[in-house]
Amino acid sequence: MKRYDSLFFVFLLLLTGLNQTSCTKNFGLPSQPVVSGPPDVTSALPLTYISQWGSAGTGDGQFQATVGIAADSQGNLYVVDNNNHRIQKFDSAGNYLAQWGSLGVGNGQFIDPVGICVDSGDNIYVCDQGAGRIQKFSTSGTLLTQWHDGVGNSSWYCRGISSDPSNDIYVVDAVNQNIEKFDNSGTLITSWSTNGSWDATTSDPDGIVCDRWGNVYTPDFYNSCVYKYTNTGTFERQIGSPGSGPGQFGTLSCGICVDAKGILYVSDYSYRRVSEFNLDGTYLCQWGNSGPGALGNFDYFCLSPSGKAYVEDNNTIKVFGPQ
Repeated sequence: MKRYDSLFFVFLLLLTGLNQTSCTKNFGLPSQPVVSGPPDVTSALPLTYISQWGSAGTGDGQFQATVGIAADSQGNLYVVDNNNHRIQKFDSAGNYLAQWGSLGVGNGQFIDPVGICVDSGDNIYVCDQGAGRIQKFSTSGTLLTQWHDGVGNSSWYCRGISSDPSNDIYVVDAVNQNIEKFDNSGTLITSWSTNGSWDATTSDPDGIVCDRWGNVYTPDFYNSCVYKYTNTGTFERQIGSPGSGPGQFGTLSCGICVDAKGILYVSDYSYRRVSEFNLDGTYLCQWGNSGPGALGNFDYFCLSPSGKAYVEDNNTIKVFGPQ
């Protein structure tokens, strides 16, 4: 009996080992990729003021109404200088590097440029609002391509622009209250209306940003909240509400960013602050409304690869960074 007991015990060991092998090695079948969503950020520290640069004027490094800023992979900054009808390029310390553009409708010219973004290949896209088009440039200002409204609207008020991890381009049209998604050569992929999102019957979308998990966010000036969509236009949630308290908004502007950690930054023009949320809409903190570098007439801002925030404020660029 002891011999049979021993054989039965060996058989159980072999069977157990086979089952473990089938779970861990999957009998040679290809492993399935693990798809992770955005992290569940539960806390964040306010950014603190570091420095500022720029002034009002028409010279190099001066501005007449800044209405867009973006950073490339090297930390260089591109500023939309609206009334001077140009794009100015700076290094991360604010040193002037180059510029391009002039008033007109020709290639590389602008009429009322508003909004700018940079894709992962360091291509630069500018909303040329007055001419109703998007212009795409290299980092040296060479025009690569351009395109107009993708759905046939007679007027196209392109108020904000962003790129996603696939380098698709999203444009928010404030007049027609919709979002248009293009590939990076300007071919329309899809579009959707921002009217009726959540409990709002009308909307006034102003800015736009994409995170690296495939979500799209746009501030609604009219309803004092942010709308979150999938990258195909399915509405997911409303973030924030009208009011002056933490996580609430007064007048929203076009400034909105998402960092690689999964923190959403939203500029609040009325209360002169930037509020931070996780991507589920939970309020985390706010900064910019008091102390050194307190914000005034500000709107657009961007985040650099180093984690600094560059905020356009009354023809200056204010720099904030982690504590």
